[in-house]
Amino acid sequence: MTVEHLPAIQNAELSTRIEYAQQLAFSNMLPKQYHKQPANILFAIEYGEALGIKPILAMNQVHVIEGRPSASAGLISALVRDAGHRLRIWVERDPQGDPVAIATIHRKDDTDFEFRAVWTMERARTAGLAAKAVWKNYPEAMLKARATTEVAREACEEALCGMGYTPEELGAELNDDGSVVVTTVPMRVNQPGQTIRDAVARPARTEDLPAPATATERMISDPQQKKMAALMRERGITDRDTALAFVADVIGREVTSRNELTLAEAGRVIDTLESAPPPTEQPPTADDEVFDGDIVDDTPDQYSEAS
Repeated sequence: MTVEHLPAIQNAELSTRIEYAQQLAFSNMLPKQYHKQPANILFAIEYGEALGIKPILAMNQVHVIEGRPSASAGLISALVRDAGHRLRIWVERDPQGDPVAIATIHRKDDTDFEFRAVWTMERARTAGLAAKAVWKNYPEAMLKARATTEVAREACEEALCGMGYTPEELGAELNDDGSVVVTTVPMRVNQPGQTIRDAVARPARTEDLPAPATATERMISDPQQKKMAALMRERGITDRDTALAFVADVIGREVTSRNELTLAEAGRVIDTLESAPPPTEQPPTADDEVFDGDIVDDTPDQYSEAS
């Protein structure tokens, strides 16, 4: 295989793609998750074809976090603009001198309406993000990324091909330069006599994972629990069943306690709550709450302890 064949790789037969992936895997210039991993490269080729982008761009801009593809804010911006929508992103300063990122989208089929997302350092602090090294080193870039993905999900999710979140939003750790920290999960060791269910089952919680793999499934943080509780109250969601149904609709699976949410899932719930319109009635007080001890109330999960 020669370099001249590479531009046509996306239209090649599967056998040619496999050969290409096997040869490219030996390059030491690849991102860590693709070096000596031809199967990962083949995945990037296929996903890149679905997005209409070159394999090398997919390998550098698409990251799979806990089985879910995510994209850089730059790629998400490109997908929005390639779909014909008008996206604008800029940074202003608040009275304290902190950066404020603003992103707007006008859809090509509804040019008069403006979708808008605003991310401030106060939002970042409330979400427990501002203390991270990458947020301290690159506050403007991180705020712009959050504003971009939030407005893109709201305005034109169909253009994102299922990649509406950045790796950081899905709970991935970032290096100080903003690059994704790549972690590898040890191969599962199966035992003779296991059922198929046992062999393929994935532990639901971090503490159930083998010790070397605990970093791959981080659970909801204390700041997220408090933020979620406050937003639930503000949006008038005080009934336990209503709250659980809302969370299930956002994350795509049912839970019986907030403690079952991963860090990434909790982030999606908080983002959805923040983007929801404010209630028309006065938010309930603590005395009005009937959702005792779970997502609305930030006291311990009484019902989950009893189960």
